[in-house]
Amino acid sequence: MNAPAVLDVERRDHVLWLTMNRPDALNALNRELKSALIAQAVTATNDPDVWIVVLRGAGGRAFSVGADLKEVRRDDEGGAFEVPMHEVSRNVYEAVLEITKPTIAVVDGYALGGGFELAMACDLRVATTRSVFGLPESTIGMGATFGSVLLPRLVPRAVALEMLYFGRRLSATEMVGHGLVNRVWPDEELDVRLAEWVAELRTKAPLTLQRYKEMATKGWELPVPANLRLNVGPNPYTAEDRQEGLAAFREKRPARWRGR
Repeated sequence: MNAPAVLDVERRDHVLWLTMNRPDALNALNRELKSALIAQAVTATNDPDVWIVVLRGAGGRAFSVGADLKEVRRDDEGGAFEVPMHEVSRNVYEAVLEITKPTIAVVDGYALGGGFELAMACDLRVATTRSVFGLPESTIGMGATFGSVLLPRLVPRAVALEMLYFGRRLSATEMVGHGLVNRVWPDEELDVRLAEWVAELRTKAPLTLQRYKEMATKGWELPVPANLRLNVGPNPYTAEDRQEGLAAFREKRPARWRGR
């Protein structure tokens, strides 16, 4: 009998649903799961039929608790531990960050260490009321390389440094207050509310969303004049969808986007 896939992949209505499927290990990021996530990040960017990416964890206990420490221990014993950003393969957080389509992390339960970093790599984050976020690396002598760069850009610097220094965990409600989480829903309402939220985003012009993503992220720290002239991503002004959007507005009907 074949073992279940570590990453479940499903496509529905131009949405790529990725579910980390290691619930017994709280969706810890082992080498196999990271490789699968990197491959799907490349697919999402290159496939014009993918307009939105949703990333979640199976089991209802954790989005992901980060590095698989059992695998780390085996690597240490075999002298094969890879320092982040010096790995043979591509860095998984960077690969997700660079997906050119809107990405949503769905956090239900723990998002710790590399799991929190993976959520940070997404554009939007939604969570349940029981969800917890944290970077415990200072308590175990690790480094949170990606988180130490991204977190101070996403929340107030003092909040980020307190989380990093003390390994402090914050609730989803606290994270909404700091601007890191977009929505917090009751646990039992997650699937329905998420489906509604994604369905609403799905009604927006896909090329415009891609344009927003690339302009907002690639010009993150550029001066405003340079950012305005960056001109990255698909150009919605010259696309067929612009004509369709205007026609739908005039005719008071939903737009039928084609992504071109």
